[in-house]
Amino acid sequence: MKALHDRTQNLQAQSVATDLAARVAGIFEEYPILYGFSVQRRSTLTKERAVAPLQGELCLADVSVSVWPGFRATPEFHNEIACALLELMDEQPEAFDFLSGRTFARTLN
Repeated sequence: MKALHDRTQNLQAQSVATDLAARVAGIFEEYPILYGFSVQRRSTLTKERAVAPLQGELCLADVSVSVWPGFRATPEFHNEIACALLELMDEQPEAFDFLSGRTFARTLN
């Protein structure tokens, strides 16, 4: 019985991880200027690093973009990324644990 329970949990975790990877890939595809971002607990961040609240203690942080000198990503840009992550967490609450403490970066080929 325990083996079945463990297998079910593993399949659920794989599903969440797959959905997260697809959602993050979609974010990078939609925003070509985006190099990367992280999702951190608010308590571990300075005020300057926490750019958009997510769920509970989680915040979008460390958003990095490729643009001209002096340009900074706007709050609206941060909110678009946050909305995509919040949508995933609404659909799959287990995603909270997968997001916390992670950094996501564009893959260059």
